[in-house]
Amino acid sequence: MQTITHAIISAAGMGSRLGLDMPKCLVEIEGRSLIDYQLDLLSDIPDVRIVVGFKEELVIEHVTKIRKDVVFVRNPDYRSTTNSYSLHLATRGLKEPFLSIDGDVFIDPKSFKSFLGKCKKGKSVIGITKSKTEEAVFVDLDNKKENVTGFKFKPRTNFEWAGIAYLDGISVTADEGYVYKVLERHLPLKAANILCHEIDTPQDLSGVHGFIKSIQDDKNKK
Repeated sequence: MQTITHAIISAAGMGSRLGLDMPKCLVEIEGRSLIDYQLDLLSDIPDVRIVVGFKEELVIEHVTKIRKDVVFVRNPDYRSTTNSYSLHLATRGLKEPFLSIDGDVFIDPKSFKSFLGKCKKGKSVIGITKSKTEEAVFVDLDNKKENVTGFKFKPRTNFEWAGIAYLDGISVTADEGYVYKVLERHLPLKAANILCHEIDTPQDLSGVHGFIKSIQDDKNKK
């Protein structure tokens, strides 16, 4: 496993489809905010950067109570830009590999640890997960199901883009749309299955509780 020293959480967006008038990373799940779970996963990574924009003061206040060494990167243009622009702001001048996580993804800790174990120096890794959310970006895989060969909205495939990636040697410029569009330039890239659930709509938020229960049930069976 490659030692990862940099991680970026993109949490600047408005989350208008969720309809809660709050940053999606602060949505409460099982008594904790989503960002709390993500920070738990990144506790051993020394450089954690969170891109903030919409109601940034709420995110900053919440996160600094949990981890005081987080670096906050402001995206004042959050209304008109996407997560790739946020990632660009957070990685300007960064020459080392980094982990990129969308701020609206709930991730199973054991699965995340497995994902990190697949991150090797010199090779980028794209997180994929079984298709389950409403407005997913689906992925095409090669015959061995080892590499992502394409992204698309239709038709539906068995796996979707998880909003998680380990990027080594891939730079993000200011005008590339969404992160998956950045990755498209470098396909095929290694795929790693990860148990996670994106929260983009009220239906996604309702579904995350069932997702957590299914993980717990699987663990109990073992």
